Amino acid sequence: MVVPGTQLDGSMTITEIAFERASIGSPSVLMYGFKIALSEAGGEELGRDFGKNIAEDSSFEVVFSSSRATAADNGEGRIIFTLDTPYEYNGGNLLIDMSYTGIEGSMYVWCWAPDGYRLLTANGADSTEGVVFPLVPVVIITGE
Repeated sequence: MVVPGTQLDGSMTITEIAFERASIGSPSVLMYGFKIALSEAGGEELGRDFGKNIAEDSSFEVVFSSSRATAADNGEGRIIFTLDTPYEYNGGNLLIDMSYTGIEGSMYVWCWAPDGYRLLTANGADSTEGVVFPLVPVVIITGE
């Protein structure tokens, strides 16, 4: 998923990433091999080729990793991930890569339809290409 730099408050140390949970489905899910990695995106819109979406001279930094992570509603309609390693965001378009190897349960998050394709899903764990969507989850980026 890409978050355009125009939607962020400038340079910051990102410490949390949260999603707005919809009231349907389970209030929590268990994810195996769950990771979140961040980088600078090459643009505001994503293409099908994963490798072409990252900005030149950028690389992904794994900021959250767990062999078994519970994603749960915090009681206020948010699913919050406190990063293991804060990310130094210096402006530009933020690329968020989330992956897991398995999941138990079903949870839904609120989405919105921005201009263009800002979400890319994989066709499998070892995919180099995916499917782009014009819907993205409502994401809250917290930092200092």
